[in-house]
Amino acid sequence: MTAPPEAASPPGARTRLLRLALLSLLVGALTATAGLAATDGLDVAIGKAVFDRMWVRAPSSTRHADGLGPLFAARSCASCHAGGGRTTFRLGRDDPAAHPGLVVRLGDASGAGDALYGQELQPEGLGDVPGEGRPAVRFAAAAAGFPPRPEWRVERWGYGAPSAGLRLSPRVAPALDGLGLLARVPDAEILSREDPDDRDGDGVSGRANRVGGGIGRFGWKAAEPTLEAQAALAFSLDLGLSTAFRPDGAGDCTAAQAACRAAPHGAATGEPEVAPALMASLMAFLEARPAPPAAKTGGRGAVLFASVGCAACHAPALKLAGGGVAAAYTDLLLHDMGDGLDDGMGEAGAAGAEWRTAPLWGLSRALAQGSGLLHDGRAANVPAAVAWHAGEAAGARARFDALSAGDRKALVDFVNGL
Repeated sequence: MTAPPEAASPPGARTRLLRLALLSLLVGALTATAGLAATDGLDVAIGKAVFDRMWVRAPSSTRHADGLGPLFAARSCASCHAGGGRTTFRLGRDDPAAHPGLVVRLGDASGAGDALYGQELQPEGLGDVPGEGRPAVRFAAAAAGFPPRPEWRVERWGYGAPSAGLRLSPRVAPALDGLGLLARVPDAEILSREDPDDRDGDGVSGRANRVGGGIGRFGWKAAEPTLEAQAALAFSLDLGLSTAFRPDGAGDCTAAQAACRAAPHGAATGEPEVAPALMASLMAFLEARPAPPAAKTGGRGAVLFASVGCAACHAPALKLAGGGVAAAYTDLLLHDMGDGLDDGMGEAGAAGAEWRTAPLWGLSRALAQGSGLLHDGRAANVPAAVAWHAGEAAGARARFDALSAGDRKALVDFVNGL
C-alpha cells in the first residue's frame, strides 16, 4: 500500500515521516551514534545527527538538509564546537580568518547591527553571493599592567565600507557540556546572587540580564534565556538557516545585500529550513549533554579560590529546580570586567565591558586540547586570563597577584583541575 504524500498527511504523520527521512539521509551519522541512541533515545540520536550535519546550498535533492547561507560562517554546529565541546581556537596561535571556532559580531555601542553587514561577519558566500570579508588582528600596547591588547579589523570588505563607528566583537564557541543543567537553574537562584548596587561593599556588583521576558543565561553576554533561543540565533547568524524562532530564510542578510536575499532558500514559503521536529531533537541532544566530571572540591587551592575572591563570581554550585546542583563555577550574572575586556559593543542590555561569568567546569579539558580562554581566546592559560581581570574583578586580581608563589601555584592548579 502506497503512503499518501507528506503534504496530505496529518501533523503527527508528517513528523514521523520527517524523522524517518532524516534517519535515511544521515544513516552514517546515526550509525556512529548508535550507542547514544540506545541509551538516550531516538530524539537524542537524531539531535546529534542534526548537530553534525553539513548543511548544503539550496535547492538540493537532500530535503530538510539544504538552505545553508547564502552568507555563513560555518557549515555545521560541529564545525565550531569540535567534538561537541568548546572550540580549540587560541588567539595569537591560530589564524582567525581560517578557524571555524571563532565568529565576529558586528554592532554599534548600543548593539544595533550594521545597516550593510548585519549582526555578524559571514566570511563565506554561495554562488553569486560574495562573502563579507575576513577577520584579522594585531596586538597593540595596552594600559600599564595589562598584556598587549588585540585590535580587530576586517580585510577586504565584500560590500563596501561599513557604517562609521562599527565595533567588532570576536567570540569563540563556548563549551556545550552541562547545558541542560544550566537550563534547569531557576531564575530565582540567579536573581538571589544579584548585587547591582554593591550593597555588601565587596566591589562585585553582578546583575542578571533581563531579556525576552526571562533571565538571560546563555551566550557570552547572557543574551538568551533559553537553549532554543541560543540555538536559533546560531542557526541564523552562523549558518544562515531559519527556524520557527527566527523565521527569516535569508539569515543575517540585510536589505542592502540584494543577491543574498534573492537567493533560493531550503524550505517552502512560510516554513523554516530547520523544521520544528529537527529543532526539538537538537534540543534533546543539547539538554542531554553531560556535565564535565566533578572536580576535587577541597584542599588548599579551593580555600584560596574563595579567599582571593574568585568565588564571588565563579560560584562553585547553583541549585537546580527539582533538587541537585550544577557545579559549574558561575553565577550566570553580568559583571563589568574593565576597559581591557571592553569591546565597545552592547548586546541585549549588556554593556561592552559586561560579560557573563564564564563557567569553569570542564576547564581542564579545554586546556588539555589547547583552547584559548576568555571570550576571544586571547589567554593561553589561567594566569594569563586573570591578568585581564579588572573592573569588578580588580580586587580578586590584586589579591591573586599578592599571593606567594606557592599559594598562587596551588590556586592555579585547583582551577586547572576543574
